[in-house]
Amino acid sequence: MRPALVAQMAVTTVLGTVLASLAAGYVADQTREAAAGAALRALLVTLALLLSSWFAVRGRLLALSRPQLRLGAGVGLLLGYVLSPSTWQGRTYAAQLVTDPGAPSMVLDLVLWVLVGGAAVLLASAPASRRERPSYT
Repeated sequence: MRPALVAQMAVTTVLGTVLASLAAGYVADQTREAAAGAALRALLVTLALLLSSWFAVRGRLLALSRPQLRLGAGVGLLLGYVLSPSTWQGRTYAAQLVTDPGAPSMVLDLVLWVLVGGAAVLLASAPASRRERPSYT
């Protein structure tokens, strides 16, 4: 496992979550609709997970084996979830759309976080199709 990969995943997901929470809070204050803020947060956190996974994994695709990439990125994802300030309020991802903030939303957010982030890591670490032309030609 590479510490740089873990740190990059953790830091970028935490930053994405913090920015998403700030934007969601602003939208919720302006529209006076908590659901609008929660929906925006879910969208922005999904985008942050996808982009963080793509840039962290694709940049190291030729330097590390796929299992190393997936393990490091997975640990970074989990660390990013734990370190996110909004996690302990139950307002990290999309669970607030279906339940009140608290322990159930923390668990649901974690499950969604791992599913979306894990899928993004798997896609980013997948080999290129044999039908695609090499990018260097």
